[in-house]
Amino acid sequence: MSAEDELVEKFPLHLKICSQCGLGQVEDVVQPETIFSDYRYLSSISTSYVEHAHLYVRSVFNDLDFRPTDWVLEIASNDGYLLRHFIELGVKVLGLEPAANVAELALKAGIPTESEFFGLERAKDILKNYGHPRLIIANNVLAHVPDIQDFIAGLSVLSGPETLISVENPSVMNLILADQFDTIYHEHFSYLSTFSVQYLTNKFGLKLYNVEDLSTHGGSNRYWIKRSSAQEVESDSVAIKIAQELEGGLLEQSEWSALNSRVWEMLINFSGWLEKSFVTGKKVFGYGAAAKASTLLNAAKVKKEWLEAIVDSSHEKQGRYMPSLGIPILPAQSLAHLNPTDILIFPWNIRVELIKQIRKEFGSKVRIWQAVPTIRELSD
Repeated sequence: MSAEDELVEKFPLHLKICSQCGLGQVEDVVQPETIFSDYRYLSSISTSYVEHAHLYVRSVFNDLDFRPTDWVLEIASNDGYLLRHFIELGVKVLGLEPAANVAELALKAGIPTESEFFGLERAKDILKNYGHPRLIIANNVLAHVPDIQDFIAGLSVLSGPETLISVENPSVMNLILADQFDTIYHEHFSYLSTFSVQYLTNKFGLKLYNVEDLSTHGGSNRYWIKRSSAQEVESDSVAIKIAQELEGGLLEQSEWSALNSRVWEMLINFSGWLEKSFVTGKKVFGYGAAAKASTLLNAAKVKKEWLEAIVDSSHEKQGRYMPSLGIPILPAQSLAHLNPTDILIFPWNIRVELIKQIRKEFGSKVRIWQAVPTIRELSD
């Protein structure tokens, strides 16, 4: 079936920010079963993110002094890219991965994985069957759940006296400070700040006691959480980060209105650049069929013919089309035979590793571009 023949379901996309707790949420919710029943993102595709996970595992393994009875739970464990490092160190693990096709990949790799969504009721089952984990990891998942309070309630139930919870997510402040509007998409139900995470954890008997700055995904926070009754002193990092967010305009409507104006200007500039490139005979290819690409291309009302194709290293995405434009997604290795003049990197958060791949293949024969926060040519 061709892309033109397929029925593409469309949804409005609006981000709203709570003026009291600072939580961002998309207004029009797509049910998670629709998004994750056939999920195509594999964390192991990015070498830089796999290395990030490896370093994290080594660090917490050294810090927590695991006992033989201790075990680790990862929520949204994807293809097991992180948990495999704990297994190599002799630590018991369990992964929860709602996407059945991705969970199957983890199981084939020998990583104990259950294809389930996490929430309060699932937490009760896990506690009954396994007891309290020593460590709960929830990386880039808290933003992906429609009922965030049910999710936090589940974390609270599973937290024993010695349980640590580690949560990584991009900061909503990236929108105001870096214009990262292409990180808004339906897979992300919520957009987090330290202010909102503290509000949520306090509500369910948990305590946010430390925040780390990370470079991943264009700027992320790693939130460390324990039970409120645990003897853990709150780091100055929490108060400092909250103060920075408030000073940066997290709760200020004027800041979000200004962002909205900048986004429309960026979309016009990007659309104009792509159309001009097409008219003047350039062969522009996209690199990385990320959700960011879908947000950007659809918001800019790009025409299919302006972009030759998008290439991607993931077998899970190849042979498909970018909704709702019908732009084909091809294997990255096919790009060498297509004679591109320009390559547009969509997942700018891993642009360093992608630039290296492109230069290895093409040298200086092609120009490399990034569209967000503004269309610009990238140097090495």
